[in-house]
Amino acid sequence: MESNGPFSQKKLAVVGIGLMGGSILKALKTDPGRPAVVAAFDIDAGVLKKVREADLADIATDSPEEALRDADFVVMALYPKRAIDFVRQNAHLLKPGAVITDICGVKREIEESIPSLLPDGVSFVGGHPMAGREHKGFDCSVPDLFLGCKYIITGGEGEALEQVKGFADILGANKIVLSDADNHDEMIAYTSQLPHVLSVTYMLAAGTRGVEEFSAGSFRDLTRVAMINDEMWSELFLENKDKLLQEIENLRQGLEAFEALLSQEDREAMRRKMRAAAEMRERISG
Repeated sequence: MESNGPFSQKKLAVVGIGLMGGSILKALKTDPGRPAVVAAFDIDAGVLKKVREADLADIATDSPEEALRDADFVVMALYPKRAIDFVRQNAHLLKPGAVITDICGVKREIEESIPSLLPDGVSFVGGHPMAGREHKGFDCSVPDLFLGCKYIITGGEGEALEQVKGFADILGANKIVLSDADNHDEMIAYTSQLPHVLSVTYMLAAGTRGVEEFSAGSFRDLTRVAMINDEMWSELFLENKDKLLQEIENLRQGLEAFEALLSQEDREAMRRKMRAAAEMRERISG
């Protein structure tokens, strides 16, 4: 099938072929709007071998020069600090007119660092697809990881912004959300990072109780994200420390308020809180 999408005449480079980068390659392979040329960069020879065997890229290389040469659109599927370091070391390889984006889960440090490292004529647009899995690495990547997800875009304008929107569409995102970096990090601290902190803390409280004999749906729902990529999430937590600490404090106050109602045996007040929470959940999920 001939490609006729917004990248049909472009070279797209994916930097970092783990869970997310691998899923991007697999999504591009199956989409009729795939780019004319896809380059995959990684430092892991084993991963590059698998990319070649699966025919996921026209170029699979550990050379930044080869991956970025004549690239029109560059996706950094790297952790935040690695993304910044990669741009710092290789920005000179980017051609004028190129667009570079990321998929990092925090945005302030990225947007404070990367634009100033880029040569004239190269545009940066922040991106964050709200998708993932509990497992990490290329072997866990899937072509439909981003299907139906929300795709948050921070910053950018004009043609560069439109290209990132087009990229999100190719991946299968069903909603584009525009935000600034500060609002993104505040919201993500609550909707994504706090649940991971809560799940880890709750799971560790199990200790040696033998809870597996007494666990069911609510236990599985609350502990699912305790299957955590500790390398990535610890970096995200620290980079968003101020926002996450505030959300932990808000949660602590909420727990203390509920604890007080329980101690006072104030059933009606507890029921009011439960009804309010159920109504909010229904409104958000509906």
